[in-house]
Amino acid sequence: MKLISQQLNFASDAAVLPDGFSDEIYELSRKVDCPDKAKLIYERLQPVLRDYRADQTLAIACGLLLEKQRVEEGMRTLWDDLQHLYPDDLTALRMLMRWYRRDHNTDVGIAHIHELFPGSWHSLKQANKAILGLAELKAWTEIDRIMATILVLHSKERPIRMAYIKILNEQSRFIDAARVALHVHGRDRMGKASQELLGAVQRNADIMRKHDRTDAVDVIDDIVARATPPRNLTSTERVVFFTGQLGTGGAERQMTRIACAYQKLHDEGETLGVAPQVWVKHATAATGADFYRPLLKEAGVATRVLAEEEDVPIADLQDLSDEVKELLELLAPDVRRHTCQLYKMFKEHQTDVAYLWQDGGIVQSAIAAVLAGVPRIVTSFRGLPPNLRPNFFRDELPVLYAALARLPNVTFTANSEKTAAAYEEWLSLDAGEVVVIPNAIPGVLPDGDETDQDFWSDVLAASEPCCKTVLGVFRFDNNKRPVQWIEAAARYLEKHDDARFVMLGNGVLHPDCKALIESLDLTDRIFLAGIRSNVGFYMHRADLLMHLAQMEGLPNVLIEAQLAGTPVLATPAGGTDEVVSNGVTGVILSAADELPLQELDNRLETLLSDEDELARLGAAALADSGERFSVGTILCRTTELFNSVNPGA
Repeated sequence: MKLISQQLNFASDAAVLPDGFSDEIYELSRKVDCPDKAKLIYERLQPVLRDYRADQTLAIACGLLLEKQRVEEGMRTLWDDLQHLYPDDLTALRMLMRWYRRDHNTDVGIAHIHELFPGSWHSLKQANKAILGLAELKAWTEIDRIMATILVLHSKERPIRMAYIKILNEQSRFIDAARVALHVHGRDRMGKASQELLGAVQRNADIMRKHDRTDAVDVIDDIVARATPPRNLTSTERVVFFTGQLGTGGAERQMTRIACAYQKLHDEGETLGVAPQVWVKHATAATGADFYRPLLKEAGVATRVLAEEEDVPIADLQDLSDEVKELLELLAPDVRRHTCQLYKMFKEHQTDVAYLWQDGGIVQSAIAAVLAGVPRIVTSFRGLPPNLRPNFFRDELPVLYAALARLPNVTFTANSEKTAAAYEEWLSLDAGEVVVIPNAIPGVLPDGDETDQDFWSDVLAASEPCCKTVLGVFRFDNNKRPVQWIEAAARYLEKHDDARFVMLGNGVLHPDCKALIESLDLTDRIFLAGIRSNVGFYMHRADLLMHLAQMEGLPNVLIEAQLAGTPVLATPAGGTDEVVSNGVTGVILSAADELPLQELDNRLETLLSDEDELARLGAAALADSGERFSVGTILCRTTELFNSVNPGA
């Protein structure tokens, strides 16, 4: 992607933009939420960037318009370039740090902040900027370190003290915030919002002291302990699925698939059928968080989005004691807001079963389900627990899960044995307390659309001597190892010229992968297909699927390959051995943490040299996987779980 700085006109004699134009575009870039509209605006601005003198506000607006187009490739580099060009621009700084966090490079982002603002420990100007960037990284400890000296050296500077109080309040560190607030100067000259913030901080600190709590997350245990008993489970007709959003992730796809299957059976009058509702925290089009919403609508599944619902004040919550309402005030702002909304929604809906998906969705919804007396609460863990994935960790989670584990109407589930065992170890649960419900995968069809046919024709034409195809389907990130995938292909192609390698997917490493393929001069042997809807089209045309992930839950792509009769060469990450039978339906390498390169090369060469073995593995894969992962099988198991009482206990 071309950097915005490369599109700007820095000529001193270039025309200056009309007054107010760049500000108007900037506001538009913040408000637009349709990717196509953002793209149209961006394209129409190209002549303006070229013909008029470079304008900081317009340049930043163009970066935001690319964000609204859901562009991922090269965005961190783009914001790094803009931040270097306009070092005082706070939007560029914030967006750069946001991409460090999205790319799971928080430590690198922190180092970058210290490089940009080396005097942040004593300079007020630098501290203000550093704190803004560190807050985007959620690097709270680093902020504390800076403020420890800044508050001493600039004790009477109210703005930065108030900024720190706000950060502490957002972390629910009320006692710390109240301590910092003691030394705020000139309170009588402060605005209403600041006065209210200080008042709320002091009230919440008093509540924590009243309940002898030093950490606000511990009040979750107090809230759950004070909840009234759940209603009796008399039916499972009113089922609510809840998760964070409806983006393109595997968990969202799986949840949508199950909800739509239930709705279809309900519409057909089948015994297993229920009319579920899907509730999500947000479904923002600009970020792709609404990807599965049209599919749910088409299937007739009722969907509600909390971001589109009105906020519910704690004072308006019915049937809760004053003490519980008081404790709810101490929850993190997002958890408190969604708990209040969902409590009212669960009560009005009279939900029988709350099926809560993923850690991020569970933390936003479980407290509300407990307080609303939902008879059956089932959680669905996807992938390894957050103690092993720090970017997904929240302090509330271990406290919440410990409280939920004590409730007889709550059952934890996971989509693989590995995930279940990892959660049991983390939460000190007995073996079997986390029930395994595998992913449901429909039949993998060989059909493709015109774009698939055209792409495949181009691939065949470019790689005409090749008679074998190795496929990779994954997100282009460090965990999935796309670079190592390409390097393995290149090592094979050094010795043999009989195979083409096709990669489906996208992600932050896509530009690096494209550049690597070009540098290796292998553009006629290794092909980037991008994101494709008809994965089965490629599965059925592949001789082997190669998957080199470091960490996994229950990898859908391996199930899909098995259902297509495509053998697999994979690392033993996550639940791989629950899908692939080593030596029977595919080959599993000896390690995932460190990629065994020599073993990988040997296995790849051996498999591609033996057509009969590939055919045998593929046939066994198809025969073994069909019933285990069918939608019907998983619906039956899920329905049994809804109707049972804590089967894992």
